[in-house]
Amino acid sequence: MTQLFNHSPIIIIIFVFVAALVTLSKSTDYLTDAAIVISKSFGISDIIIGATIVSLGTSLPEFATTISALASGSTDLALGNVLGSIITNTSFILGLGILYGSIPVSKKSTFNVGVTFLGIVSIYLISLFNHASVPRFLGYVLLIALPIYLFQSFKTNQVDEAIVHPNANKEKMSLAKLTLLILKVIISGLVVALSSSFLVATVQVSASRIGISEAIISATIVALGTSLPELSTVISSAKKGYGGLAFGNLIGASLMNLLFVLSTAVAFSKTPIIVPKSFLIFHFPMAITIFLYLLYCIYNSKKHVLTKKEGVFFIILYIVYILYNLFAN
Repeated sequence: MTQLFNHSPIIIIIFVFVAALVTLSKSTDYLTDAAIVISKSFGISDIIIGATIVSLGTSLPEFATTISALASGSTDLALGNVLGSIITNTSFILGLGILYGSIPVSKKSTFNVGVTFLGIVSIYLISLFNHASVPRFLGYVLLIALPIYLFQSFKTNQVDEAIVHPNANKEKMSLAKLTLLILKVIISGLVVALSSSFLVATVQVSASRIGISEAIISATIVALGTSLPELSTVISSAKKGYGGLAFGNLIGASLMNLLFVLSTAVAFSKTPIIVPKSFLIFHFPMAITIFLYLLYCIYNSKKHVLTKKEGVFFIILYIVYILYNLFAN
């Protein structure tokens, strides 16, 4: 794929990059919307859908980009996209969501936050003691943890939903409509895969031309681009008063980036995932700092709502992250 752009003018590469990002985001939206409707037809509650399907759906851009990066042998791009997306979700996008509307938090929400935090810390420490590489066994561990997490989420929320809505009914759907939705999922999935391939190719060519590492580009520009589904979901939910759903989606998407995206990259990469020095020095510590501050906000908040001051600080952390990547590399 990169051969298509090796001799292309930079303006063409930029145009394809932007078009691929937009297409990736839109096709993911279509895929997720169709999956939600199908799920409702089988009687799955909104709570379960938000905790699992929506989080998985909004993580698809990162997953597709990571798979494309691995296929082209770019492990730096794969790792940068995952870690950069987690940082973007829990700083910039969460901060914007807080400014747009109320984002309630509770002690129950600390489970997913805590699991994600421990996952990041574990990967960081293992990388430090494993010669700056992520061992393959860790990918298998994370992959095993994914179905356990999904099953536990489904089981817990199913019990809660049965208590709150004991007479909830399935949404009836004709076979023709169901078939059309399944076809929509398949076509959207193919578009996601194709657009991510173009995205990775343009990043690789751009990085080689301007002398910036693929890891940095993927951790900033690509991570922000592939986080667009979370951005639109969070702002829309916060405006409509569903801040809890917005928060759950952000943390769920970050956890999926570890259990679904990074696990696949580590477990099935042809070569070891080498962690760049800048990631060990700054990116991982920044992600850990953001989650420590988030845990502090959850436990320190007497009203169980994230304040606008905290939202501004999350955005400041993201600005620091971007400035570091611009001037320190």
